[in-house]
Amino acid sequence: MAYDLLSVYPAKLLEYGLGIGYLLLFIPFWRYVQGGRREAREVMRVAVPVREAVSAALRAARPAGATAIARPASAGWFHVPADVHLHPGHTWARLGGDGLVSVGIDDFAHKLVGPATVELPAVGARVAQGEPAIELREEDRGVAMLSPVDGTVVAVNPRVRAHGALEDPYGAGWLFKVKAPRLVANFRQLQAEAPAQRMLDVAGDTLALRLAPELGQVLQDGGTPVHGIARALAGEGWDELAREYFLT
Repeated sequence: MAYDLLSVYPAKLLEYGLGIGYLLLFIPFWRYVQGGRREAREVMRVAVPVREAVSAALRAARPAGATAIARPASAGWFHVPADVHLHPGHTWARLGGDGLVSVGIDDFAHKLVGPATVELPAVGARVAQGEPAIELREEDRGVAMLSPVDGTVVAVNPRVRAHGALEDPYGAGWLFKVKAPRLVANFRQLQAEAPAQRMLDVAGDTLALRLAPELGQVLQDGGTPVHGIARALAGEGWDELAREYFLT
């Protein structure tokens, strides 16, 4: 693998460059939540080139003879349907024909944590955008995830309650449905279509680069990640790794 040729120095440079790049790339999403679309677009003009800048710096610092990393290892790992709106904490919302909003976890969260017990809010409970609404648990450890919208829970997925997170995170694996009185305002703080896919790509890139030496442990034969990346790489500390991405 290309990573076997990395010495300690470029590996550390990679780690530091990744940390800086991730923080800068997160700014648009945080500003988006705090201030809306216009502010996010302004910051994106600065943040979008960060990924390329970090890659250029790493190429310049690579010792002679080291193998180049041509593209992020995470390319094609994660996807999002066009009718889904993503929260930066990796939950999603979709407006149904009945006027209710379905909520679930995105493909990144699904593959990061993998099979897990899901603790859902009760019917009648109120959830708030950006506040904890569900918890993914494995034995004695768990990690909360944030609600993408405000509203009152009117239904929970009985299959998820009985069997845990399902294989189809955007379909049969929906978690709960809400009546969302502030849906227009809530959707302004979420990402859809190309920006949503870009958000997943950024998360995947940072994960792949950060964990580059161990990538072989989490890839199937086809080059796609196994479900439960966090546990495969961090062991009992999987919940700490997940919290970094779920913003909890």
